[in-house]
Amino acid sequence: MATTDIRFKRMDKEYLSLRQTQGEVFDKVDTFEAALLGLTEMVAENREMLQAIIKHLDVPYKPPAGFVKE
Repeated sequence: MATTDIRFKRMDKEYLSLRQTQGEVFDKVDTFEAALLGLTEMVAENREMLQAIIKHLDVPYKPPAGFVKE
């Protein structure tokens, strides 16, 4: 048929478009994951520094019950 080549080209372009879009989404997720990991490390680092300051200044500090490790 005369339209067979056109249909195959359309399917090929749709497939490539889908793959390109998926690639962009995966790149964004990787970027967000890296940012989240960086923030998590910074929070842990800040927590350690605050605990060291509290200990150094001998501040009577009792964390809220929700944050106590069992």
